[in-house]
Amino acid sequence: MINSKVISSFPVLILVMALFSCSTATVETARNFEIVELPDGSVAYLNHNSAVGYDRNFDPRSVQLEGEVFFSVAEGSTPFVVHTDLGEVTVTGTEFNVKAEDEEIEVEVEEGSVELKTQQHAEKVRGGEVAVFKKGGNEINIGRAEFKFRIWMKELRVEFKKLGREIKRNAKEIGKESREAGKELKKEMKKLKE
Repeated sequence: MINSKVISSFPVLILVMALFSCSTATVETARNFEIVELPDGSVAYLNHNSAVGYDRNFDPRSVQLEGEVFFSVAEGSTPFVVHTDLGEVTVTGTEFNVKAEDEEIEVEVEEGSVELKTQQHAEKVRGGEVAVFKKGGNEINIGRAEFKFRIWMKELRVEFKKLGREIKRNAKEIGKESREAGKELKKEMKKLKE
């Protein structure tokens, strides 16, 4: 026989599980791009086959990342942290790209500076620099950034401009159809009054 206290605690357990699952947000891409405005006003631009997850209340200011994401981080009093399987990147307000793969993490800083931390190492990376850490490696290598992410960011902008034009065109068509429907409705209402 099951204890009545155990049975009565099931609704509470289900509620706690539901609240926990609703407290995190995850955005994933496959063959598309995605732009995500985070709760603190920071923006994440996801490349193809990438994902970010974060606590909906965004306290602390941190995201879990897989794939490649460019961040434009809003200024804040607390650090913004990007977690990956191989390390984490900490900033307060800057623009940078993180590419996290199984065997390597690469951070390119557009402006400002970030800190890349792994289990054994930590390096400050400034604007115009790239930091690369390979799984099993002994150091974080710092070099001149090539800004490779700008290629897919340009593609993202083109794709979103096309989408904007299509939305505008569809909005005009919807507006036209709405006006025509309004005229027809007005005619029908007039007939009913007669």
